[in-house]
Amino acid sequence: MQEKTDLKNRSSSNWKDILKRAVFFLFGVILAFPFCLILLYAIISIRSNRSILPIQKLSRQVDCIIVPGAQVIDNVRPSLLLRDRLDCAIALYEAGISDRILVSGDHRVDNYNEPAVMCAYLIENGIPDEAIFMDHYGLDTYDTMLRARDVFQIKTAVVTTQQYHLQRALYIAGKLGLECEGYATVKRYSARTLLHVLREMGARVKAFYETNTNAPSTHTSPVRPISGDGRATRDKW
Repeated sequence: MQEKTDLKNRSSSNWKDILKRAVFFLFGVILAFPFCLILLYAIISIRSNRSILPIQKLSRQVDCIIVPGAQVIDNVRPSLLLRDRLDCAIALYEAGISDRILVSGDHRVDNYNEPAVMCAYLIENGIPDEAIFMDHYGLDTYDTMLRARDVFQIKTAVVTTQQYHLQRALYIAGKLGLECEGYATVKRYSARTLLHVLREMGARVKAFYETNTNAPSTHTSPVRPISGDGRATRDKW
């Protein structure tokens, strides 16, 4: 009888030990997760900031200037965020950084066309039609950079976007073997700034995963070299 009682007590004690270890392990994972997020965010920032330069120090005659897409309003005009990127692209073009601009964005449905709005804005501001190339399937930053390499055959570029986004774009470009520098837009602070930073944390985890697993692009297209005529890219292909 005593032996059965001792066995029962030992069994109960073992389960308590296992449960205690599981709780400590789970608690450790919960504590480690935000630390890993912050560490990844910092590594990408530090690694990329070295390539974010003032316009005077950027390389000249790179293959193209890359402008990642962002929201357009009523499918006719760029949002403030996107307009800042396009204005920087115009400044880079006029400074002789490149004679070609790649606008890359979302055009999955006919009534929403980021690249077309971007292209129209650039033409309105004096950029030649043939100098503007449209990527209709730049659905995220990874797709934009991967398709720049594989579809448009780009090897060197200057990317322009907001600094927090630019850091991730340059990180992705480097992992894909592209030689890219960055030119950051003017800094704007608003109530949405914190939301952008929080979203960026998740986006950097996604970028880390995609670049380290050689993820394919969402949409594949035949090659359209950046050395050609941009007007050939007006329609989806």
